Amino acid sequence: MPMSDASKGPEQRNRSGGGIVFGGGTRALGAASESMADVIAGLRRRWASGVAIVTATDADGRYRGVTASSLMVVSQAPPILAIALTEAGSFQRLALEGGTLGVSILESTHEFAAERFAGRAPIPDARFAGIDHRLEDGVPILNGALAWCVGRVASRQEAGDHVLLLLEVTRGGLEPDTDDPLLSYEGRYRRLEAG
Repeated sequence: MPMSDASKGPEQRNRSGGGIVFGGGTRALGAASESMADVIAGLRRRWASGVAIVTATDADGRYRGVTASSLMVVSQAPPILAIALTEAGSFQRLALEGGTLGVSILESTHEFAAERFAGRAPIPDARFAGIDHRLEDGVPILNGALAWCVGRVASRQEAGDHVLLLLEVTRGGLEPDTDDPLLSYEGRYRRLEAG
């Protein structure tokens, strides 16, 4: 559950939402005392991105999923997505070449689901009990997602501390646009604000 502003230290007050990567601050990037790892972590936090749940069904028929904010449309024709997953995570081992994955682009009301699939709230069981979902080509898709797709893992490549997957999209759909996607910025969940 996100901390209230009153319980945060002065450097964390007036920041909204939950968190994907905590620790955002106001120090200057590239300062002499910063390592390149610190700079890259800061760049990642400051790249505003949408949030998705990537799902699979394992060999025993159990549903699995992980929260991801590193997702990019590589090609529209043919439709290909790139997804980066933490190399140390167990989900990436399910994402074998030729395997089927689902992607659900989250709406702001899915913040708790994002926390669950990130492992910071009660972890979903093997049947996703209590999570509003349906099956598309044998993998779970979250109902109420802004958009969704299913595809086959065309390639899997190690990339430092992550694994880069290229997903050939075979099916997908757009749901009603609420103009309220779940976003990640400075390590916290955010929402669009009308301006």
